[in-house]
Formats: sequence, C-alpha cells, structure tokens
Amino acid sequence: MTINFRLDPDDIKTQNQDPLDLFYVGMKASETTRTMEGGLKRFLIDVCAEILSGSFRQRTKQFVDIARKDQERAVQIILAYTKHLKARTALSQDDVDYLNPSSVPNRIKPIKKLLDMNGIGLGWKRIYSTFPEENVTNHGRGYTREEIKQLLAFAEKISTQFIILASCSGGLRVGAWENMKWECVFPVYQQNEEYGVLPESADARIVCGAMIIYKGSKDEYIALISREAWDKLELYKKEWFDIMNREPKASDPLLLEKFKNPRPMTVNAIRERITKLIEKAKLQRHLVDGGRRYEVPATHGFRRFWDKVMMESARKSDKLSYLVKKERLLGHEGLVRTDKNYYWTDVLDLVPDYLIAMPELTINDEQRFKDALEAEKLKVAGLKKSSNEKDEALTKMEELEAKIERMQKYHITDQ
Repeated sequence: MTINFRLDPDDIKTQNQDPLDLFYVGMKASETTRTMEGGLKRFLIDVCAEILSGSFRQRTKQFVDIARKDQERAVQIILAYTKHLKARTALSQDDVDYLNPSSVPNRIKPIKKLLDMNGIGLGWKRIYSTFPEENVTNHGRGYTREEIKQLLAFAEKISTQFIILASCSGGLRVGAWENMKWECVFPVYQQNEEYGVLPESADARIVCGAMIIYKGSKDEYIALISREAWDKLELYKKEWFDIMNREPKASDPLLLEKFKNPRPMTVNAIRERITKLIEKAKLQRHLVDGGRRYEVPATHGFRRFWDKVMMESARKSDKLSYLVKKERLLGHEGLVRTDKNYYWTDVLDLVPDYLIAMPELTINDEQRFKDALEAEKLKVAGLKKSSNEKDEALTKMEELEAKIERMQKYHITDQ
C-alpha cells in the first residue's frame, strides 16, 4: 500500500498540549464532561488543597508533573484519597459523611482519565485493591404505574409527558436524552406480519417507536418506546411546528429548553423537571435505611420500572433469547459478553417480543387495554403461523415417505 502522506514536527505536539485540554479531549458527551470535571475538581482543589496551589488548570498541570516525574508519589496521593473514601463507607448510613462503596470507583475515574490522556500509566491494580466491597443490598425499586400516573397528572408540558412516557416504556437512562435529535427518533410499522421503519403500503400502521441512543458513540444502541409515547411525541411535534412555524429538521435538538431562544434541554434540566414533579405529586420516596439514597431514584426509577416489566414478561415467555433481547434494549451487551459476538439481533427482530410486553409498559389504562388486545392478536397470529408451518412440514414429510415407499416397491433409483 502506498503511503500518500508524511508526518511533520507540527503533527507531534501531544507533550506540549495543556494537561487539562487533553483531559477534555477524551470526552464527547457534555454530561460526561460535567461529572468527570466535577470529580477532578473535588480531588485537585478540595482534597489536595495542601499539596497543590493555584487555579484548577494550574493544579491539574502540577499533579500531572508529579505523576510524570515521581509515579510512586502520585500513587501514594491517590492511595491516601482512597483510604479516606473507604473510611467514609464504614460510617452509619444516616451519617452526613457516609459514602456508598459503589461511589468510590467513580471518584477515582476522573483521576485515571486525566493521567491516561496525558500518557501516564500508574499501578492501578494496587490502587483498585484498596477499594471497599460494594454494597449490593438495598438498591431500592422502580416507580409503580400509579406513581407514574401521578407524575403525568402534574406534568403540564407535553415535552415532559413525552420524556416520562419514553423513559418508562424504553428503559432510558437520563443521559440518553443528551444530544438527542429528531433524526434519532422514528416509527416502527407493521405491514401484514412484517415490521419495518418505512410504510410500504396503505395499510401499514405504527405499532411503536424507536430511538437511537448515544448516536455516533461506541455505546450506540436502539431502544423501543410504546405507541403511547410515540403518540405523545406527535403532539409535541405539532406544538413544535406551531411555535417555530416550521417542521423540525433532522439535525434539530429533539427537546428544547425554551422556544423563544431555542437551546437544547440539558440532562440537568430534565432531572430538575422530574424532581419538581415528585414534589408536586407528593410522592413518598422513602430514604433507604435512613441514608441519603431514595427508595425510588428520581430519573432511574423509570428504567427500573421497565426492567421489572420486561423481567416478568421474560418469565412468562420462558425463553432465554427473550432475556438476551431485553438486555439489548437496555443498551447492554447481553447476558454474557459473548452474546454481543454470537447473538446479534436487528432492532426489528426485537419488535414482536417488545409488543407482547408493551401493554404493561403503557401507563394510560385505555391505551393499555387496547395494546393488550393487539398483543393477543399478535400471539394468535404467531400460533396460526406456527400451526400452518407445522402442517406444511407434515405434508412434505408424508409426500417424502410416499415417494420412498414407491421407490422401494418398484426398486426405482432416484436420478
């Protein structure tokens, strides 16, 4: 292969770049940048107040210089940090300084990211070995259908109603809304017994919606949302058109914070909306064991609602493949890592199983009963198809047996 380019000295300037700039280069999503930056500031400004000095950028450079010149000292600083974090995990859960053990790795992650992006490797196994065991108990629960109804009753904005319905019927993390554009959302049609994303005939009907999550990233996947959520999106689109006086472009942000000076709705804004609805609806999200974590997480509670419904549907279906598909719809690799390699499924392959579970993911009772009826029709159609295929197979077998009998009787050699 012919190489048609050459590197020059200006191309090789990593070592001359500011350490903090390199830290930011390693992140694409603004929400990830926000949380990682906050964690790094906590470490460099608060924790290392007596070791480093100056602005956040200056402290970042100082710590990177320490790690580059004396790795053992950098390791000792991080180990001292993990020691204090571990001590906080041993406190009573009602203590104001209590820290959940599962939070410790997240506190260290920004530090590792900073050093990795600056080409500095440390003895991370040594550091990881000091982490406390994660607390796997008292993870709380998801919302109930009645609780979601209460939130919807106080949600005045159509966009908020759509966020709730899509989140609980698609199992979405709150971060899934970041950088969500109109091109990432599309309907799924049923035409006879086939499913597609384009209507190929006049009798094609929308059965559910689909959303591309984290588009363009290595974590990209497609989630399915209920027909109820899709209908709400159609109402929001009409409102969008009436206010903006034009159809939304594919590249337009799906959710706008304000229409007057259009700007994308942030993940923090969504969290705030849901938190305010919880307060208005007076939902009692009890603290877990008197700690600071609520029994029902404000936004993650929708994903847990979805997971519970899908697990119950999986138990009814008694199919291992259903569980794999459920994990795919959550954006996970599968039940095991190899599922991603050996059990690849197209989103349209996931639709039939999703439609069976969709009534239980639907919040409005009238729509839920309607979806349940459609799901039963789908089951009956599937049984009829299986029965017809079985009858066809039996007919072919009988024809083959008859042919063999004739050949044996007349000693005919099959040519």
